[in-house]
Amino acid sequence: MYKRCCLDQPPPSAAPPGAGIQQQSAGSEQGEQVPASSLATELTIIVETAAGHVVRRVPTARPLPGGENRGPEAEAATADAAALWGLPDFVYRAGAQQTASGVDEIGDRLLVVGDTGVVVQVKCRDALTDDSDKEGRWIVKHTRKAIRQARGSVRTLRTRAITAKNARGREIDLSADNRRWLGVIVIDHPNPPENLDLEVEASAEDLVVLLRRDWEFLFDQLKSTHAVVEYLRRVSGEIIELGTEPMRYYDLAQADARAQPDPIDPALLGPGGIHASAPLLPLAPVAREDRDAHSLVRMILEDIAISRAPGVSEAQRLRALAELDRVPVSHRADVGRFLLAKFDEVIEAEDLFQVRRLVGRSGDFHLAFGVASRLDQDTFAGWVQLRHHQLQTVTGKWEEQITVAVLLTPRHDGRRPWDTTMIAVVGDLGLSDKEVSTLRDVFDTAAL
Repeated sequence: MYKRCCLDQPPPSAAPPGAGIQQQSAGSEQGEQVPASSLATELTIIVETAAGHVVRRVPTARPLPGGENRGPEAEAATADAAALWGLPDFVYRAGAQQTASGVDEIGDRLLVVGDTGVVVQVKCRDALTDDSDKEGRWIVKHTRKAIRQARGSVRTLRTRAITAKNARGREIDLSADNRRWLGVIVIDHPNPPENLDLEVEASAEDLVVLLRRDWEFLFDQLKSTHAVVEYLRRVSGEIIELGTEPMRYYDLAQADARAQPDPIDPALLGPGGIHASAPLLPLAPVAREDRDAHSLVRMILEDIAISRAPGVSEAQRLRALAELDRVPVSHRADVGRFLLAKFDEVIEAEDLFQVRRLVGRSGDFHLAFGVASRLDQDTFAGWVQLRHHQLQTVTGKWEEQITVAVLLTPRHDGRRPWDTTMIAVVGDLGLSDKEVSTLRDVFDTAAL
């Protein structure tokens, strides 16, 4: 359970479950236009846990530059939040697309990561007043308009390929395939009326409506595009009171914390493997602690995103990045700490290879992170191929299985601490029994 109150009031020592929100805003004559900043209030949520009350603060949305047209500024700020806390490679702007009958606008922004895409429509309140009824009518009207626009864009994306440019500045062909598309409506309003009925039609499946403040909250909380998109998939179709997304998040986070983990097939663990479980949605913001460990994982993703990769298409790079972004946010610190500890060891060693694998509960993802004293690419590739093949023999996913492995090796030229090598393999590698046997002879199969 939770309570929410405005930040400038100290939280009570024992808040009753489900207490209402208290917000304060600057006063003015009824219907008078007022600056958005004067109405914006930060939100404090008091989460009741088994260990006591936990205070979480949700800041107001980051201020816009203050130009004449706030709409494009709000769109840019929405994209910037996703690129800053997620990865810019997954944030796209499609713009106008020529069709046989004219021109289609494909969303204000798109998020595309793995098999899920998000059409983002942003609506920004410019001429703000202190008339709550008028503000409510504006929100309902523009939410409906945004929903129609998002659904039109989804129809286009499901039927034909388009070209879009991501926030890394690269043009990508987004083909019409089996990707699941969501429509997310971001409302930039500093203080929406309480208990506002958005009156969204019954077929709200694959739709989420939230404030820009709450969009930024999700990315700051999870710091992973994949994690945010999975959250949006989880809550899509259930339209809630505008401005209460953080409360829904913490309700689900508490439910995750109470849930018992599903069993895992022992064959997936392999010799020496352990079953590690953590909530999908953490209560504390990701990277609040273990910042160095989390930063290392992010730097690895950046290395892969910006490095030259001869023979690797941008689509292949994006698929590998999407797989790596699937590292559960609650486990990223463990990955970073492992790499930091082992990297100190390999610097002093002549021939050391240490690696850790992460396997999804049903083998739905297969990742590896390791360090080595020196780079032997053939050896590393052989290790990846063997582990990929071994997992396929358990899951039976011979065509769709993908394995992505990252190896750090120390540099000694002073330009940077390490080199990053990434290898991704997909599908049936066609290894013969003799090849598999040879690889088993080279690598200790107990170190799966």
